[in-house]
Amino acid sequence: MSKTVEVDVAVMGSGVAGMGAAYKLANAGGLKIAVFEKYPAQGGAVSNCPMCFCSTPDTPEAQKSAYEVLARFSNYNANMGLISKVVKYSSEFPKIFLEELKIEAPMVVKRDPAEYGTQRGYTMGHANGLDVGDIYFLNGRGQGHAMALALLRMRFALEKKGVEFYFQTPIKEIIRDEGGKVTGAVACDKDGEKIEIKCKALIVASGGISADLEMMKEEGIVHTKFEEVYKEGTQVIKTFPDSCQDGDGQKAVWAVGGKKGGFAISADPEVPNPCIRIGPNIPWFAANQIKIVVEQPYLRVNENGKRFINEEMSNQHTAMSAAYSNQSNMCGYMLMDEDTAKALEDGVDERYVYFIFKGMKIENIRAQMDAAIAAGNKHICHFDTIHEVAEYMGINETELKKTIEKYNKAVELGYDEDFKTDSSCMRAVREESGHIYCFRIFAGAYNTMGGLLIDENANIIDNNNQPIPGLYGAGDMVTGSLYGNPPVNAGGTVFGSMPTGLLAGDSAASYVKGAC
Repeated sequence: MSKTVEVDVAVMGSGVAGMGAAYKLANAGGLKIAVFEKYPAQGGAVSNCPMCFCSTPDTPEAQKSAYEVLARFSNYNANMGLISKVVKYSSEFPKIFLEELKIEAPMVVKRDPAEYGTQRGYTMGHANGLDVGDIYFLNGRGQGHAMALALLRMRFALEKKGVEFYFQTPIKEIIRDEGGKVTGAVACDKDGEKIEIKCKALIVASGGISADLEMMKEEGIVHTKFEEVYKEGTQVIKTFPDSCQDGDGQKAVWAVGGKKGGFAISADPEVPNPCIRIGPNIPWFAANQIKIVVEQPYLRVNENGKRFINEEMSNQHTAMSAAYSNQSNMCGYMLMDEDTAKALEDGVDERYVYFIFKGMKIENIRAQMDAAIAAGNKHICHFDTIHEVAEYMGINETELKKTIEKYNKAVELGYDEDFKTDSSCMRAVREESGHIYCFRIFAGAYNTMGGLLIDENANIIDNNNQPIPGLYGAGDMVTGSLYGNPPVNAGGTVFGSMPTGLLAGDSAASYVKGAC
């Protein structure tokens, strides 16, 4: 090999988890640390997205309540000791982000610990099981980017402490000695030259597999005839278009005996919006309002023309993604008529709009849809008749008409016998209004979740559930140990990623110092 790097601890990945690990390692003192990142800059695949974080205060009442909510949320199918430590580490967020990195939080939503788990996580969009602390809304750059700014500042601070960063240098292989301890790794630089890494511990925090469609199909998380929508750049998976999320970390760990965890696409359902995004660095933000429209709790059906969920759940993204994943081709269809389209011009239901888009009105949705269709979007349509909509979208017309007839009757009566959807969320779908609109919505995500499993100290475990000495995991790839395996119930968040990074950093520092 042309180059050798010798460190005490190597970190694979520079997202919120990897940077959290490097932060703790640097603060431990006396360690030589290097971070290896496949992307050209720090931040991982989705650090451009978070505009807020959840932090559980370090009080007995808050810690206990958050622990209990998360334990129930996982159906006790997680590592209970890990949950406790994640909750504790989250209490450090205000100090790290606000005091040390000088990120401004103009709004903080304080939550009563006795009420944790009773509202949508982060106030909107996320599962109630993530309502486990105070919510800090951050100032970033432009539409979001708060975490990208935080991690840039963290990188500068870590470099001042001697942490070395190797960008465009992915780790491809992990080395264990005859006794089973991790002693190094092999990386490749941007020119393809191999680099030997000698280390006493390795922290793997390289994210998901969303850039590798074939791997997602092999792992069973993509199973649709519309598989092209799961390629980067369509907005269904909201990473950078060139995110480098191709499962390097999972593959390297499996190759040395790490236990394989389940995967999930679990977060924000989306209508594919190719060619409509505003720039490559804000993958979740489109130049139209279709995303806001499909947040509304209107009629949903599957390809069979049948309803499949209480539409009130449309502001709980992980539940909706799970529901779409269970339908044929991982999708469902939202329908509305012209009367509803006109009503949207006066404003959306504030209970059903992500906090980024509060207070918005929908301006001429038909023209917006036409522009997207002209750009190649085949997942939206509008016609005068239900027949035309069903034919274009491939929905069973006979069943769809039966469903609409029954649904409209429920609207008239003010009671939904089948799915118990609140009447305030129901709007009739009538050809008599003059026009019918339809949106094909897919299970979406900020990244894939899972693939590896860790113990309560962030040690990656083997197939016998024993820790692999010197090998640690953090971030989205280990969420099965935090939320339940597979982690279908929660999307990517700072709360779910950085605490495991902080824990991995502390554990690796103790391990290395104890071995010296």
